[in-house]
Amino acid sequence: MIEKKEDNIRSESYYPDSNYYLDQDNTLKKTPLSEDQKSNKTKFEWPNSYWFIAERTNGRLAMIGFMAVIINYTLFGWIAYPIL
Repeated sequence: MIEKKEDNIRSESYYPDSNYYLDQDNTLKKTPLSEDQKSNKTKFEWPNSYWFIAERTNGRLAMIGFMAVIINYTLFGWIAYPIL
């Protein structure tokens, strides 16, 4: 009727008498990189064309406006006061 504590699974370890993790070889194994994982060793430069800078600035300003709308709606309940 009453089971012994030794027969139950304890929370300390699922396999109390196992040395599985102790018997593992814990040394790092070097794996060679494949051709598609190797970098081409060229220095990356950001493009400085007018359109690249314009698009980057437009994206940043859009994110600032989006955050302003979120904060305004959270604090005051209005998206844009006179309009919505």
